[in-house]
Amino acid sequence: MQTYSHLNDKERHQMELLLEQGYSQRQTAKQLGRSPSTINREYKRGRQFKGHYLSDMTIRELNEKKQNLKRKRIADNQIVNDYIKQNLKNKYSPAIISSQILKDTGYYIGKDAIYDWIYERESDLTKHLTRKHKKKMPKNVFKRRKKDLIKNRVDIDLRPKEANERLEFGHFEGDTILSCEGSKSALLVIVDRLTRRTKIRKLTRKTSFQTSSQIIFALSEYNLTQLHTITYDNGSEFFWHEKINKKLQMKSYFCKPYHSWEKGLVEHVNELIRRHFKKGTDFDTITRKQVQEVEDWVNNRPMKILKFKSPNQVYMELEGVAP
Repeated sequence: MQTYSHLNDKERHQMELLLEQGYSQRQTAKQLGRSPSTINREYKRGRQFKGHYLSDMTIRELNEKKQNLKRKRIADNQIVNDYIKQNLKNKYSPAIISSQILKDTGYYIGKDAIYDWIYERESDLTKHLTRKHKKKMPKNVFKRRKKDLIKNRVDIDLRPKEANERLEFGHFEGDTILSCEGSKSALLVIVDRLTRRTKIRKLTRKTSFQTSSQIIFALSEYNLTQLHTITYDNGSEFFWHEKINKKLQMKSYFCKPYHSWEKGLVEHVNELIRRHFKKGTDFDTITRKQVQEVEDWVNNRPMKILKFKSPNQVYMELEGVAP
């Protein structure tokens, strides 16, 4: 019994050429060694323009359909399903999962296919995604109160090129994450702009004294020659920035008031930390060990911006230490 098979790409190109030269479908079939019904089916299912068969467009559309079918088949694979679910629960993004899955399972699936699979079939997994769609707050809901600018602050516009363009290690962004309402504790977060390596310290009180002391303590773990600049917002906890500069031989820069996006890196890291310590968490109840575990997770987590290396890997490469 003779089985039917589709034309290959070379045959499709030959078919287009023969038809353009005036060959009939039957004559084309004879030249290609195919049955006339095969050529007729290909002509009907292929891409046409004003009665002319277009092989290139046909091939491209068929490949796209095959890819979509392949994505669906892979997403239905139980090994792939379990791998995606487990890594989402480990707080990996679809982009990170896509970068690792071929090495770990032998199957490949793109990040877009993972997102489609989550939203179309496994909507309960959306809670594990890094970014949530936030409702936009209407303008002027809250009146902005005037803040006294920090003494001897230097505007971010004067920050050096090496910091702005991430040309070297040692240019940091600093911020604090607030505890639940009624609690005075906070988390101090410091991130290097080049490697994205992060330090997290618990503050029992968000005072300028304790904040400055913890910044000095955290950054003293690095070689002082590596330390160059640190960028803050205008929170009162950073009032003693000059003390930090003197102790660590650094320079400090400040975002413009209410321009938190000017230190967008640390804001992004804050979002990652919030996946472990949700809003409403009382930081008085968390231990240093828990804080250290989150810091380790952030620093060992592959990042797309780092070509799916972790901050620790990038830092160790700069230091010349094998990961």
